[in-house]
Amino acid sequence: MGSGGEPDPAAYLRALGKRVRILRLTREMTQEELGAAAGMSRNFVSLLEHGSHGVDVVRLIRLAAALDVSVAELLADP
Repeated sequence: MGSGGEPDPAAYLRALGKRVRILRLTREMTQEELGAAAGMSRNFVSLLEHGSHGVDVVRLIRLAAALDVSVAELLADP
């Protein structure tokens, strides 16, 4: 949460990036392999994993499919 009890978007992006990285490494995938499977560039995957880039719903669905998890699992707190 940010100041005043409001959500902190940057914290959510960092948490999502960390979750994507953990899932990717668990599956022994490179960023390039995940990007190819999800229809995005390795650079985008890198930015996402570092919490430096937001992601739209379509990309979330593609990432979840490429990682063989549900969108809910992808967004779940560790």
